[in-house]
Amino acid sequence: AVPALRSVEDGAVAALGELPQLRDRVAVVGYPVGGEQISITEGVVSRIEVQRYSHSNRRLLAVTVDAAINAGNSGGPVYMGGRVSGIAFQGMQNAENIS
Repeated sequence: AVPALRSVEDGAVAALGELPQLRDRVAVVGYPVGGEQISITEGVVSRIEVQRYSHSNRRLLAVTVDAAINAGNSGGPVYMGGRVSGIAFQGMQNAENIS
């Protein structure tokens, strides 16, 4: 479950959790294009490997999830077990349901 979302003014800070493992359930939170309200999608971790990051061109650890992640979700938290386990930040162009 995703904890209740609060503003920074509330003084609440999301707790950091562990890195997910294969098949762990996660929830992705963000404001994707096409809506005005927050969006929460859920899925499972399907891959964990070193990949080339599009922003830095460096090869670093990346986690692939099957939760829908669309333009506008960048920078949004990925929750696992009520704690932040990652940040959604890139997808694969011309690939459906791969983020």
